[in-house]
Amino acid sequence: MSRRWIQNPNRCADEYLDGIEDFIEFARTHNPGATRIRCPCRRCNNTLWETYENVGFHLVRNGMIETYNIWNLHGEQLDNASSSNATRVENVEHTVDPNEQVMDIINDVFPFASADINQEGEDDLPTPIDSAEFEQYEQLLKNANQELYPSCKNFSVLTAIVELMHGKIKYRMSNVCFDYFLGVFKRMLPTDNCLPNDHRHAQKVLNGLGLGYEKIHACKNNCMLFYKEYETLDTCPICNESRFKMTSQNRITKIPQKVMRYLPSKPRLQRLYMSTHTATDMRWHKEKRVDDDVMRHPADGEAWKAFDRTFPEFAAEPRNVRLGLAIDGFNPYGVLNQHHSTWPIFVFPYNLPPWKCMKKEYMMMTVLITEDPGRSIDVYLRPLVDELKDLWTNGVRTYDKSTGKMFTLRASLCGL
Repeated sequence: MSRRWIQNPNRCADEYLDGIEDFIEFARTHNPGATRIRCPCRRCNNTLWETYENVGFHLVRNGMIETYNIWNLHGEQLDNASSSNATRVENVEHTVDPNEQVMDIINDVFPFASADINQEGEDDLPTPIDSAEFEQYEQLLKNANQELYPSCKNFSVLTAIVELMHGKIKYRMSNVCFDYFLGVFKRMLPTDNCLPNDHRHAQKVLNGLGLGYEKIHACKNNCMLFYKEYETLDTCPICNESRFKMTSQNRITKIPQKVMRYLPSKPRLQRLYMSTHTATDMRWHKEKRVDDDVMRHPADGEAWKAFDRTFPEFAAEPRNVRLGLAIDGFNPYGVLNQHHSTWPIFVFPYNLPPWKCMKKEYMMMTVLITEDPGRSIDVYLRPLVDELKDLWTNGVRTYDKSTGKMFTLRASLCGL
């Protein structure tokens, strides 16, 4: 049975889809009566058990482990396999060290922390980071190298926090619940452990990884944002409503009437090229897409091609990003509170392959509005519009991990 389909980069090709069917039929034959088998996709890595249907879906979405040519975990005997396809079982069962993963994250965030300052004048080389960024880098390295408790070999302080925060997000744990279990874990560990006391302290450790958000005050009546030229005002120039709530005279802290959260898109788009996991995939639409008049990706559509003809200079750089925009409101409390709604605004990069570009990991929330904006949605979109205009006109200097060089990243908002 030919297994060249495993190496096929086009997971929508007939060869690849037929190969998946052959694999699932092989697994059914060698595992009679079984309802679940090990999933050999790149994410599950033969460590998780899934139904046959889910395994097929995972193989299309994530691809199969390229080294898994001998299906010994699904019934194939090593003695009967071709010697040319011989692959050690250790390669299939390889598990990534979480401490190595955390170091990879730090290297993605600061890909040129050790750049030679004498190379600053060369355009292709990254500009060395400033003292504040280098201080963050050193603090992250310290936490990544510090043992969670004396003689702990499996977890550093940073690794433990990343794992716990990942679980919090994945299973939608509230901050109160997270604080409770963090306290329980801290009491379970030796008394000289370095685990943070609560969510707030854990978040402070992760602040150095970037991708934070900005708080922008808004008028109570949705007239305007206290942003840029209006940033220093205390009252709305349109309705004369106060920017802050009325509090006691003894209170020093001013509490804004309304706050909008804005998550800048530039650092998130830059991170896609600074990471080894996505830098190459961001050029998939140009370098690996199969152009055979079959609609598999937005790049196959007429709108994309018409945009390329209209703006050939933009299209000539495959690393320039085409963005989609989505917005909708929902009530996070269901029937418990009919008067509250939350409006998130998302952008997502179309450059990625079709099995990635619409996954939640790559959908970037840019604006979070905490109540129905009504007809004033344009007021809350202003920071995003300003940033998109700058990305289209000027772009932003970005480090491409796959080539080791800097380039000017530009972006456009496409209605595909």
